[in-house]
Amino acid sequence: MIGIDHIPDLFQGPLPGKKAHDAMMGRIRPSVEEIIQGDHDPRVSSVAFLIYPKKSGLHFLLLKRHDYAGVHSGQVGLPGGRLDDGETNEEAMLRELEEETGLRIDTSSIIRELTPLYIPPSDFIVHPFATLIDHEPEWRYDTREVKRGIETPLSELMRKDIIVERKIQVRDSPFPWKVQCFPFDGEVVWGATAMILAECKQILGKFEQ
Repeated sequence: MIGIDHIPDLFQGPLPGKKAHDAMMGRIRPSVEEIIQGDHDPRVSSVAFLIYPKKSGLHFLLLKRHDYAGVHSGQVGLPGGRLDDGETNEEAMLRELEEETGLRIDTSSIIRELTPLYIPPSDFIVHPFATLIDHEPEWRYDTREVKRGIETPLSELMRKDIIVERKIQVRDSPFPWKVQCFPFDGEVVWGATAMILAECKQILGKFEQ
């Protein structure tokens, strides 16, 4: 079983990046490099893959969003959000994590930045950060933004059979999409969040090699 002391070392070295992302990508999307090199100016956000201990083992946090008139209505994602003016990617991730969950951490909890990716429907470049704390948090969710928190055992992410194919109904699409996804706690985690989790799964899988 992966212990908390193993986590920082597992996240060192080359990132699997596109190889891990492609396994979960339901539709062809331009890379971050292609977007940056073009004349397009997308918005930027940062999210946290936060690992923390509970009595039953290491967990990570997902957030179920409220339904709203937007492309990510009702979806499950990682804590995070858009950069404010003058913020770095790291500062935005830390601020959004605190605003959404009530958990305040600092840069000492950041292990490293993971592979950024582009989300076409919302026109965002997302910068994911692997973060680690040594205690179980006391969550104080912002109920305006968060419908519920999903505390997910890291062992669930590491199951060999966890990735499945499901049909989902996408907003403004006349037909359902077939997607590769992670089913966690009755929810379907797909799209950009699933791509980030796939990279984390591949990185953490080095423990078993």
